[in-house]
Amino acid sequence: MAGTSESPAPSTVSQNWISNGRLASSWDRGVKSRPVAMAYGIIVFGTDNRKMYRHMEQVRDLPAGTSVLDVPSGGGVVLLGLRPGAGLRYVAADISPVMLERVRAEAARRGLDYVEARQADAGALPFQDGSFDVVVSYSGLHCVPDPATAVKEMARVVKPGGTVRGSVVVRKAGFLPDRFIDLWVKMNILDVVTPVDEVLGWFADAGLTKVATETSGAVLYFEYTKAA
Repeated sequence: MAGTSESPAPSTVSQNWISNGRLASSWDRGVKSRPVAMAYGIIVFGTDNRKMYRHMEQVRDLPAGTSVLDVPSGGGVVLLGLRPGAGLRYVAADISPVMLERVRAEAARRGLDYVEARQADAGALPFQDGSFDVVVSYSGLHCVPDPATAVKEMARVVKPGGTVRGSVVVRKAGFLPDRFIDLWVKMNILDVVTPVDEVLGWFADAGLTKVATETSGAVLYFEYTKAA
């Protein structure tokens, strides 16, 4: 079965990420700078972002020939954990052309000639069923208007026996993180942010099986698999 043929119109938040080059570039520079990301994580979300980098670095251990979809990829922060000559098929998909240009630049700097940047809506992925062995999604689901549908799309395009892993910002981790989340939502930077239980429901409803989840402040790390 092919992917959805017609994408819905971008939400206000999605349109902000598409058209606001300064926002996209600044956000990407910040998440790729460990000192900046560490300070931001502690102050805003009460989390230790070293967990994020360690979680992302699992891509380094994937064997040659593995097909990976990174969505929404942002500017390619997961590329920090990749090696030249890894022999992967790696597709970085995002709705923002600015972010995809940053993916291409990051891949070129790191000699990652196997990375493909592809414009795509996370809620209507243009890929066939079972196209990828692994789907990764770090710090992106809270920026899409219908994250439950995006998770179903991830489940659709991952192969039976494949893995979906990543992170997402969640509510009810504390007073201060929730106030920052309210602010970023009002500024059209974040879209749908919910408590952990609701996020876990997205994956269950998509037919995925939990391997591991962990919360760190207002960030939930997840790993799920699709039944073989």
